[in-house]
Amino acid sequence: MSRFRVVIGLAALCIVAAACESGTPSSNTSPSAAASGSSYRFYFVTHGDNGTFWSVVQKGESQAATDLGVSVNYQGSNNDDNQECQFISAAVTAKPDGLVVSPHSQTVLDCAKQAAGQGIPLILINNCGTTTSGQSYIAYSGALTCVGQPETAAGQQAGIRLKADGGHKLLCVIHEATSTSLRDRCAGAKTGFGGSESDLVIDNAKSNVSSATATLQAKLSADKSIDAILALDPDVAKNIVEAAVTGASSTAKIATFDISTGVIADIQSGKIDFAVDQQQYLQGYLPIVFLKLFKQNANTVGGFDTVKSGPGIVDKSNAATVASLAGKGTR
Repeated sequence: MSRFRVVIGLAALCIVAAACESGTPSSNTSPSAAASGSSYRFYFVTHGDNGTFWSVVQKGESQAATDLGVSVNYQGSNNDDNQECQFISAAVTAKPDGLVVSPHSQTVLDCAKQAAGQGIPLILINNCGTTTSGQSYIAYSGALTCVGQPETAAGQQAGIRLKADGGHKLLCVIHEATSTSLRDRCAGAKTGFGGSESDLVIDNAKSNVSSATATLQAKLSADKSIDAILALDPDVAKNIVEAAVTGASSTAKIATFDISTGVIADIQSGKIDFAVDQQQYLQGYLPIVFLKLFKQNANTVGGFDTVKSGPGIVDKSNAATVASLAGKGTR
């Protein structure tokens, strides 16, 4: 009986230890890390809003943490550059074994660079762009690599496809004014489209859906020649662009960057022409793999260049296959 009590006591201690390891509600620490006793602690800081895109990124990093037996602390700033920099600063103070950052803007990129300067292995995700002087974000910040899609090239493919599908006048909707990656997408789309293209900047559109919809609807009502619209986010496509097109009685084709279950359903029904898929699950999963390989085996991946997670195209030809995976939260 005494041996039984010892076993119960040890089990209770394990439960307490696991609870301590789980961290605050705003962090995401893999439960397997405590079980395996891994010494690797990684921080994962993004501008994410935990919406349809970033929840999949987070699912990727969480699964990688479980698979590899490491600890990952995830923080999303909801597009607040100052908040993201504060999260990065907190990560530096914690002295983790590695740091993942989405460089939402030049401000955040500078904060990530400071972290790398403290000797913390850094991997960028999502926005793998270049500075105004033409230097890659990887080289500028001192990162090992960046996992994402080349935004200008992805935009170019979207423009080519919209032109091929009959578009003559393209409107590209930028929903975050400070985001360099969104502007790169529109610049690429302009090149690929090869015709008339203009940008409409509606800052903080996702936080002000009614106002953003009214602004876009007014634009479409005033210019009936707009026959192609490129959204840069699945929630913007579903909640703003579709409503504005209906409200303006527009016949413009809609395309979007990134996918969600709703976007895929609308591709299948014909409401949306296609989506550019950057496979955000990989942007969560791969950096954790790369950081563990770097710490455990001194491996570097990408040759100081971008590890491309996209772009791919989801249209009626493959939407059904992707839909089943999106329902599981991995696409």
